[in-house]
Amino acid sequence: MSHLPIWYMGQLGHEMCDRVVSELSVIETKTATMGVDGSETDVAMRKTQVRFADAGYWLEGIFERFAVEANKNCKWEYHLTGAERVQFAEYGPENHYGWHVDTFTLSGNPIDRKITVICLLNDEFDGGTFEIRLYSDYKVPLVKGSMVAFPSILEHRVVPVIEGTRYSATMWFNGPRFR
Repeated sequence: MSHLPIWYMGQLGHEMCDRVVSELSVIETKTATMGVDGSETDVAMRKTQVRFADAGYWLEGIFERFAVEANKNCKWEYHLTGAERVQFAEYGPENHYGWHVDTFTLSGNPIDRKITVICLLNDEFDGGTFEIRLYSDYKVPLVKGSMVAFPSILEHRVVPVIEGTRYSATMWFNGPRFR
């Protein structure tokens, strides 16, 4: 029995990263929320600001191709039927997101998030390390432009930023409920 990869890495060009930051920074920020319906706030668990791109934003196509490639190459073979809008996150000093998963398999919803894709848009900050947990805690080696795809059922976190501002873009790919 082989151990399948828990994440899949790719790269977005630095110019594209700068373009995303420039274009999405003009959208009004919202305090990030959590929970099945996105109504919970708990700054001890998650402290960051987010913005959402309009549906059809050009980055969606790049993220979709990457998610499909990861799904095939990692042999996750999830049935994907849709996606959510791109979330642009801004983590300032002391901002973080504790251990969490991106899907709630016991919610009873007919659709589950299957694959999470994240792109780190800059690396001019200290702290803010991205980690995934599966039996052990793994530091994902992200630098500006790094893209990572992983199953949304895996626990992951962003440790507190110490100095500077961390920008990332995230998109979730959905499919029929896990069975």
